Amino acid sequence: MLDQNNRPQKWEVLDSQTRVKDRFIDVRTDKCRAANGDILDYHVFSYSDWVNVIPFDATTHELVLVDEYRHGIGEPVLGLAGGAVDKEEGLSAEQAARAAAIRELKEETGHSVDAAQLVLKSMTNPATHNNWVYSFIAFDAIDEGETAFDPGDGEFCITVKRDFVEVMQAISTGALHLQAMHVAALWSAASFILKADDLPTTYEPLHTRVRAFLLG
Repeated sequence: MLDQNNRPQKWEVLDSQTRVKDRFIDVRTDKCRAANGDILDYHVFSYSDWVNVIPFDATTHELVLVDEYRHGIGEPVLGLAGGAVDKEEGLSAEQAARAAAIRELKEETGHSVDAAQLVLKSMTNPATHNNWVYSFIAFDAIDEGETAFDPGDGEFCITVKRDFVEVMQAISTGALHLQAMHVAALWSAASFILKADDLPTTYEPLHTRVRAFLLG
């Protein structure tokens, strides 16, 4: 049941049928033969790649978050600005994700940035999902005030600015619960800040506090 590289063998797809497909979701059922010979029906969710962004306000150096109702859990949830990646001709997957991160930040929070650096690329849920999530950090986000929510999607966010280290402390103690991909992105951002040797000089106090938080 191992392949030539001594990794688990891929399953053989015997048949595939689309169950639901619209602009929000694409679900198919694959009839598969597993490596051990089992035959099973397996559901796969096909999505565009996703992005999220960890932005710091240019004036306050606070983390810029969004507070948004999430219907799956039925509650407002604090988190990062983000969304789906639009494929753009001539751009690599990472370049298209970066453009989407900058766009989503502006649309959801009214903050604009000129650049964003990738801190994490991860699988969303490889058991059932086929897409990737890209997480970017962005400094000196300028608050231009105007949001532009996607029409027809029920989208509405409140922009919330919080001290980055205090957010990380709250996550660590269980006082704050976020979406798992956002938690991974924030920890990656903390690691990036700790290791960076070219942060803007005005972010040195943040670097010092992140170092103390992570290393004690």
